[in-house]
This record gives sequence, C-alpha cells and structure tokens, in this order.
Amino acid sequence: MAMYIGYSSIGTEFSSIRLEDNDLIKRDLLNHFAIRKGEKVMNPNFGSSINDLIMEPITESTKNALLEEIQAIIDADPRVSLQELSVDEIGNGLQAQITLFYVNTNQSESMLITFLNQDGQVRTSTETL
Repeated sequence: MAMYIGYSSIGTEFSSIRLEDNDLIKRDLLNHFAIRKGEKVMNPNFGSSINDLIMEPITESTKNALLEEIQAIIDADPRVSLQELSVDEIGNGLQAQITLFYVNTNQSESMLITFLNQDGQVRTSTETL
C-alpha cells in the first residue's frame, strides 16, 4: 500500500497521472527545482534560483551555488535525505548526480538531473542510475 499518493500531468502522455511513494517524491523535488523563488503564491521563499544560476557563466562559484541550492531543496523535504551530490559542467549547462535516501522505505537511489540553458530557456531532465 502506498504511503504517499499524488498527481502529476508532467510527462504522462495522457496515461495515468497518479504517482506514489518514490516517484511522487522525485516529481516533487523536480517541481521544487523548476519553480523560481517568488513564483509560488503566498510562499515567496519556496522555489530555487537554479534557473538564474544556469544563465550565469559556469564558474566554480556558480557550481558551488548550485550545490548549496540543491542541498537546501533536498533538506527541505523530510521524506528524503541527501547521501551524495556532485555537479559537473556539460555543454551549455550543469549536471547534478544525486544519491537520495528515502526515509520511510529505507531505499537509496541515484539520479542525474541535467539543467541546460538552451535558447534562453532552462530545460531540466532526469534519469535514474
């Protein structure tokens, strides 16, 4: 039986929009990464500045700011804890390798999240390792 149940229409191609447990947690984290600070009504501190960081020249300080931003977002979700995090430059963007520990299921999962700056728009994609 699922512990967490939620819905997402992102990437569903008109199939089921119901998400459970780890899939829901991953979607919630990706949504948090995608929302700019100040965009969420009644909660201006929610979100991230990752979209702004990707538009900056990729330097060590940009990478460090991205590491801090990802750490803060994951720390804000009590359903997971961060086990490992690294950021590398790829093309015209950055790629974060994240290992999450799902608290209630005692499972770990590694995933790559790619933040690309293409045509002035930030594109985010993820894959499970």
